Amino acid sequence: MSRKMLIDGDVGSGSEENNEYDFDLFVIGAGSGGVRASRFSAQYGAKVGICELPFHPISSEVVGGVGGTCVIRGCVPKKILVYGATFGPEIQDSREYGWKVNEKVDFDWKKLLHK
Repeated sequence: MSRKMLIDGDVGSGSEENNEYDFDLFVIGAGSGGVRASRFSAQYGAKVGICELPFHPISSEVVGGVGGTCVIRGCVPKKILVYGATFGPEIQDSREYGWKVNEKVDFDWKKLLHK
């Protein structure tokens, strides 16, 4: 029996060998659900393989990596943007509660997106 790791689509030699893979579970996608299913299965002795896009900090349809839709594209980035967006009105309201804030408050959109 053999295991083969595919890196960036490279399947190794072009020969048509009769490969056998000894996975009990093969998970497509290393998002929250895929990683959890893999961990639970492995705890019970399963041999697990995971297939995921190559990692890149900015995800797209061809790169993205471990984390899945929620972590990379959905829930988590949305929460960071919503959390960051609340500061503007809070700074304005703070003046009414005695905080002395400079008149001009700058905002760096690129820094928030990077976060």
